[in-house]
Amino acid sequence: MEPRIDAYLKSVFGTAFLLPDYITMLALSCLVGIYLCVKAAGKQGVPAQNALNALLLAFIFAIVGARLYYCFQHLSFFVAHPAEVFALWKGGFASYGGFIGGVLAAMLYLKKVRIPIWVFADCCAPSIALGVFLTRIGCFMNGCCFGKVSDLPWAVRFPHGSGPHIQQLLNGQISGAQNLSLPIHPTQIYHSITGFILFLLIIHLRKNKKVDGQLFLMFAALYSLSRFLIEFYRGDITRGFVGILSLPQLFSLIMAAIAGYFLIMKIRKKEAFSFAS
Repeated sequence: MEPRIDAYLKSVFGTAFLLPDYITMLALSCLVGIYLCVKAAGKQGVPAQNALNALLLAFIFAIVGARLYYCFQHLSFFVAHPAEVFALWKGGFASYGGFIGGVLAAMLYLKKVRIPIWVFADCCAPSIALGVFLTRIGCFMNGCCFGKVSDLPWAVRFPHGSGPHIQQLLNGQISGAQNLSLPIHPTQIYHSITGFILFLLIIHLRKNKKVDGQLFLMFAALYSLSRFLIEFYRGDITRGFVGILSLPQLFSLIMAAIAGYFLIMKIRKKEAFSFAS
C-alpha cells in the first residue's frame, strides 16, 4: 500500500512521488526554523539579509558536519563504499556533528559582519529546539536511531528491511520469516518530545532572560543532558563506545559542562556588574 501522501500526489500528477522521510522532515524543520529565527533576529535589530546568510551557512555546514561525523562512526563501511558518502537521501546524519558544524560556520560569519553572536544565538534557540522535534520524527519514520528491546506498553515494532529488523536478524533475535522486529524503545520519539518541551521552555523564558546567550546555552546544556540519558535506551550498536558510554554520551557530557560553565559565568558577570553599578 502506498503512503497516503504519495498516493495523493500520484492521483494529482499521474505519477508516483517518493518522499524520503528524514529529508522531508529535515527540510520542514529548516523552513520553519529559518522563519522563526529571522523574525526574532529582526526584533533584535539584526538585518534580515545577514540573518539569512548566517542561517544558510549554518545549514550547509550542519549537513556537512552531521554527515562527516556519521561517516566517521561507520568508517569501515564508507571506506569500502565511498560513493555512499553522497547518498544523503538514505539518511545517516549525526546531530552533534551538525550542531558543531553549523554553530562554527555561523559564528565566523557573524564575527565578520560584527553582529553580536550571543544575541543571534538566542534568536536561533527556539528554532534549534523545534528542529530536534521535527527531525527526530523523521528518524522515527526512517527507522534509524532506534532503541533497545522493551516490553513497555508504548514499545514499537519496525517492518522488514528497517534498521531494527536487520540488526535483530543479524543478532539472531528474530528469524527471517518474521516481518516485524521485536518491540523496542521509540527513542526517536523520546528525543522529539524533549525537543518540543525545550521549545516551549525557551519561548516561555525568552522575555525574562538575564543575559544574552542564556537561551542558547540553556538549550545546549539541557539537550545534552537529555541526550546522555536517552542514549542508555538506544539499541543501534554502531555509534561507537568508550567503555560503557557511547561517543554521543561523552560529547553530551562535554557539551553540557561547557554550556553550563559559560551560562554560570555570564550570569555571575552580569550580577557582579549590576551590584557594582
